[in-house]
Amino acid sequence: MRLMPTVRKFSAMTLHRDILKKKKTVYLIIAPKPVRYNFGRSRIAYIGTTRKGADRVAPSAAFRAQEVFERRGFRELDVHLVSCKGKAGKAAWWKVLEGALLACFFKEYMQLPLCNKKGPRRFTRAMLKFFRKDRIEKIVRQFDGG
Repeated sequence: MRLMPTVRKFSAMTLHRDILKKKKTVYLIIAPKPVRYNFGRSRIAYIGTTRKGADRVAPSAAFRAQEVFERRGFRELDVHLVSCKGKAGKAAWWKVLEGALLACFFKEYMQLPLCNKKGPRRFTRAMLKFFRKDRIEKIVRQFDGG
């Protein structure tokens, strides 16, 4: 008996050229439908950071996917990159950006995203002062679930 390989109708991963432009970046793992949090719903399942660009984003998304896919009705994830120009004197700006996004998310939903495990000690609202507050809030609210 011979095995019959088949090609899936969906792509398992799509990468865009932009992922290679910046190594140090923050990424959001987005669920296709909203996750219920204490004070609302959001499609954001994880907020993470990387110094290695695509080399880190792909394995992280695969690792986090298992936790999201265990929930009923979740069958796919999207990964969005968030980046900005660095600031003089702030070597680890991407970590501060991650902290600002986490602080904003926590302020909005009073809970960390589904797959984030590090507690509130890791980020502070003071991290928001390095970025335009309205822009950080817009990024978090962009994925509201209604």
